[in-house]
Amino acid sequence: MNYDLIGIGTGPFNLSLAAMLKKTPLNYKFFERNAHLKWHSEIIFDDSLMQTSFFKDLTSSVDPTSEFTFLNYLVSQGLFYTFMNTNRTVVTRREYERYLQWCAEKLSEKIDFGNDVKEITLKNKLFEITTDKTSASAKNICIGTGVTPRIPEFAKKHLSKNIFHAKSKALLEMDLTDKNVIVVGGGQTGVEVFRNSLNSKWGAFKGLKLISNRVNLQPLDESPFTNEYFTPTYVNCFFGLEQKEKDSLIQGQKLASDGNTPKYLEYLYNDLYQMKYIDGDQRTIELMPNRKVHSLEAIDQYYKLNYFNHFNKKEESAIADIIILCTGFENVIPEFIKPIAHLIEFDEAGRFNFNRDFSIQLNERAEIENKIYALNFSRHGHGISEPQTSLMPWRSATVINSVLKNIFYNINNDRPNFINFCRD
Repeated sequence: MNYDLIGIGTGPFNLSLAAMLKKTPLNYKFFERNAHLKWHSEIIFDDSLMQTSFFKDLTSSVDPTSEFTFLNYLVSQGLFYTFMNTNRTVVTRREYERYLQWCAEKLSEKIDFGNDVKEITLKNKLFEITTDKTSASAKNICIGTGVTPRIPEFAKKHLSKNIFHAKSKALLEMDLTDKNVIVVGGGQTGVEVFRNSLNSKWGAFKGLKLISNRVNLQPLDESPFTNEYFTPTYVNCFFGLEQKEKDSLIQGQKLASDGNTPKYLEYLYNDLYQMKYIDGDQRTIELMPNRKVHSLEAIDQYYKLNYFNHFNKKEESAIADIIILCTGFENVIPEFIKPIAHLIEFDEAGRFNFNRDFSIQLNERAEIENKIYALNFSRHGHGISEPQTSLMPWRSATVINSVLKNIFYNINNDRPNFINFCRD
């Protein structure tokens, strides 16, 4: 069957696109290799909160009348009044995942779960998508395959049930009882794993350390002027810059998108105060920022982690029975595009080159008007909002308008930002 658009992967970003396609005349389909929608389920804890407002859902900022808004989810579940009585501006990640699953169920005719895309080719100016179960063709495709856990070099040859990335089944199955534990990474996941370990979620540990190359457990910058980075106006300004300038700006904006939730840091600090100074817990509990781990040794039944302390310029080490890697995620270009990779423009770092409409730049050999869109691959092109949920509806609408070659969704009616980044 021929489609106007086929999406590969159905995490929040492609799910937003699928939801907003519902009102259009386009014929579309999405393939997802997992049997059902999962959104980092391994690292959703009871105290895990979203870092963005529940109004920044799949559709609201562009189409608040959509049936896929978070408010409609609350009403449909009979939760509107009780939710409002909580006075929350953000929701737990577990509730957000349930909202996404509710949306996916409403779109079940358009999403083919348990169907893994194996190869994409170009034939007769159509993309041919081959899965492990079927095949289909489309004028356009949208890649939304998500991110892959980043495993640092020092750990790659040691991965096991005792050394693993937080986003793995090992985290769900681990037992920290009477173990020396090291959490590597001081971002939100690292802090959440540390706090849940501190509070004996996986048993009473013997010793607990968090080691991070960040200079401290730094808070997310949620101030209103910083949040103007997460607006269409800013993204449009950012896109027009030279790549060298983009890379520099992204480095300087790290805490606008990759800091720790301030309130969560308060909870952790209070937990430590209660445990150490009120309850008198004598176990070794340490937070160790500004350290760069460079090697790992297996010694008998334990591990030795070696790292450099950038604060006092000294080498240090620690032993552990279990090491949990909270080292973030990275974009990996999927294998299934290999047959058409020769048509795609990559930059010097091997990343996709992007057009403003989130389509990948194609070279002269392509000789087609069809487009390959990719979501959450253009942080280097569109800025720090790209991996975040903040601008999902706007980005989805941009893609839809591009496919239709007209303005189906009005996304150009925002008032000017208070920060003048590039307006004349």
